[in-house]
Amino acid sequence: MRACITTSVVYAVFLVSTLFTATQVVAQQSIPAEKIETLQTQLSEAITASSSARKKLGVRRAIRACEALLEKNEASPNRFAVLGVLFQAQQPQVKLDNSATNRRAFLTTCEKLLTAPDEYAAVRLDADLLLSQAKLAQQGADQKARAEAIKPLVQRYLGTEVDTKAVRVALTMGIEMGDAGLIGHLRQVIAEEFPGDREMINFQRDKLAGQVFGAPFIGQFEGADGKAYRFPMDALGKTTALYFWTKEGDGIEALKEMVAGWNIVSSEAERNTPLRYQFISFNLDNLPDAGASILSELGLDWPALHLPSGTEHPVYKTYVRNTPKLLTMTPSGYTAMVMSGSTRVKPGGWERSFGSSLARVWTKQDYTAQTQAMLSGEFTVVDLTGAFDPTAPPEWQAIHETGIDSAKKLTRTSTSVPEDTLNVIQACFLKPPTRYEQTYEQIHARFRRANELCQQAITAHPQAEDLWIVRNRRIVALLALWKIEGKRQHFDAAAQEAQATLDNDCPAGTDVIARFCLARQTLRSHEGDARDVIEEFAQVDSTKPRAVTTDTLASLLALDIGDRALHERYRRASLDQYANHPALWTATACQLDRYHRYWLYHPPFTAGWTYGRRMDYFFGIGDHENAERRIKGEFKTLDGKPFRIPEDLNGKFTMLEFLQDAAANPRLRRYGTFVNQRPFDDVQTVYAVLDDDAKAMREALETYNQEQLKRKQPPDSSTYILVPDGLDHPIVGQLNVTPGEKRNNIAFLHSDGRVAAFKSGLTAGRSTMAQSVVEWNDEQLVDDALARGDLKEAQRLAFAHAPVDQQPPPDAPKNWKPKEIGTVHLRARAKVYAAMGEWELAKEDAQAAYLAINSKAGHISMRTDDLDEIEKLRDSIQAELNQSAAEK
Repeated sequence: MRACITTSVVYAVFLVSTLFTATQVVAQQSIPAEKIETLQTQLSEAITASSSARKKLGVRRAIRACEALLEKNEASPNRFAVLGVLFQAQQPQVKLDNSATNRRAFLTTCEKLLTAPDEYAAVRLDADLLLSQAKLAQQGADQKARAEAIKPLVQRYLGTEVDTKAVRVALTMGIEMGDAGLIGHLRQVIAEEFPGDREMINFQRDKLAGQVFGAPFIGQFEGADGKAYRFPMDALGKTTALYFWTKEGDGIEALKEMVAGWNIVSSEAERNTPLRYQFISFNLDNLPDAGASILSELGLDWPALHLPSGTEHPVYKTYVRNTPKLLTMTPSGYTAMVMSGSTRVKPGGWERSFGSSLARVWTKQDYTAQTQAMLSGEFTVVDLTGAFDPTAPPEWQAIHETGIDSAKKLTRTSTSVPEDTLNVIQACFLKPPTRYEQTYEQIHARFRRANELCQQAITAHPQAEDLWIVRNRRIVALLALWKIEGKRQHFDAAAQEAQATLDNDCPAGTDVIARFCLARQTLRSHEGDARDVIEEFAQVDSTKPRAVTTDTLASLLALDIGDRALHERYRRASLDQYANHPALWTATACQLDRYHRYWLYHPPFTAGWTYGRRMDYFFGIGDHENAERRIKGEFKTLDGKPFRIPEDLNGKFTMLEFLQDAAANPRLRRYGTFVNQRPFDDVQTVYAVLDDDAKAMREALETYNQEQLKRKQPPDSSTYILVPDGLDHPIVGQLNVTPGEKRNNIAFLHSDGRVAAFKSGLTAGRSTMAQSVVEWNDEQLVDDALARGDLKEAQRLAFAHAPVDQQPPPDAPKNWKPKEIGTVHLRARAKVYAAMGEWELAKEDAQAAYLAINSKAGHISMRTDDLDEIEKLRDSIQAELNQSAAEK
């Protein structure tokens, strides 16, 4: 029994143990709070006794007092508070007298504490950790088993008052064990659950020496203009340089050097820098104007924010730690936490640094434009299904989940805002992807004009019953200007317009844009739990219509406060319910886009050889979308015949690539051999041309096929269809097609038109996503067959894609080689062998798949989900083999 409580376990318990503060649970049979407080006082006095003998005697008395009180109150709801005191008393008792009796009593108390509700999580955690590790030690578990046991333990405490403590303790244990898998898992938990928690950021910076991780820059500050600023909200939408500086020493000279470097880089017109990059100043000298006058003397109009106490401010200690410091924040609010060190850039270094930053993927103009459009809520006022209809504007459609017929449309009267006026205003709001291709000057001019036209319409038609349509567009235009310019006055004007919208009559549910804006205003100066503001926004009176855009807008508010978990919750709610609603096509496409998903929480850090490899890996994985989008539409083939999706997909998994015109170079042509050599005729390639020049496409195809004939290669027999209206066709916006030279946009469709995955033009072109998505689908079909108990079908599929005995056909060339079986198909075959009870064969395939996946993980220096999955499969197969051997 002595082995059950090892030195490391006791250390872990003392590491997490904190003084338990008893709180009375209001219940009829509760133990009086004063009795519990008396016990706590008695124990505290015993622990601080001057001699070992007195301490030992005092602890024993405290234990007896706890046991006596528990005996009289076995069913009291707050008995766990007494058990907590008993637990704390037994800890030093075991240390003072490590007898078998004391150890058994201690473990018994731990067992009882495991049944405590989350209200007592603070003391339950200590007991849970000790008991878990003690049992593993008793079983002779190895380090891997101990590390694996920590993961579910941490999961049990997420959402409790000690969740961050549980993670910190577990991470400390993982570092002591040297278990990279556990450390990586816990870092991911922190990234998902506590990314902006300053205590967790500091803990990681101190414990994970030399490692880089991302964290949202979170804080509330006062500007030199006296206004409240909240981060990341006030800097989202473009790459932001947060500059922390002092006028002392050579601080001013360092500032001038940086500005000089920036001026050289930003003077290049093609950079389009105002749309992509901005500066915000934090002076550390407690100057009355936050250093605004110094900035003005240098010709800088940066927002100047106060940082009270300078280097002693919690934000400085967490994020900065050096002076001067330029902290780069991505358009989604994330910064890179790196090792502390000198940040004074060498002469000429700023020019290189800024040039490099403007070349990074997170500062790309199209990515920045898409992010700004999402954050400003432009999707709420743009209709992708057709021309603007004043009787059914997008926000009106958004409160009708099942669509709008003529009976549900708005009624226009003589007092309505003139249709021509509404159309001119609406023309300022471009549909994607045209919206994303605008320069800073172009998009800036459009939204300024939209604001002016809206103001004129509001003045000219103050009594119009549909004036809310105009007000909504003015709010969105001002929010867009706020994101594009980074100027606070645009947001303030939007908030005023939002309040005016609510003060006047508007149909229930169409006020969601105004409420969204005002929720942001509340968040900026809110001192309490910011989540309460967002949840209040998302909750709508059940007797009133709720716009389908509400959850997506709530997810954007969560980004404003840097709350990843809350963002994912509302994002998930929107995707689960409204992925196919036209009012959310643009938002859904961005929420699912791999480029956006990758960079949403990624730090602005690219050093090291693994950077590009990891990005390519993520863009190229075969996982299907975790939402159900459906594509429907009718197109024309090159010979004028109709082609309908999904009716004419002929029951096949379809790779649909969008081509800008006949001159485009189809990427999927390189997968011709891959498709032709599949064992089933179940995959096809279709090309959608975004113009109506059938003749040009036919000529280009004929030229290509003639060249193929000369090379003695098979011709391109794929189906080509023309997309009517090109970039204005709804399918373009629904999928977020982003055309351009050397860009590939590919939709992977199930036979019923469901979108399995989509590769937008934003993602890197060199990934193997096409093959990965198809093979992932192959494995999924095998998994589905096994899940429904259809072993015969699973065998048919698995052994076709991964044949066991490959023999050359009669007409095989001399250099014939057997088909190389891919990792995914090997893994699927291993599962089938396992279902057949052929454990040795299953082990062989699982091991081969493991080696390939482990090699790829090593190539990117990262533990992947694929590696976790194949390890679990391999270990489960080995466990079956071990059990069979033991039974013989």
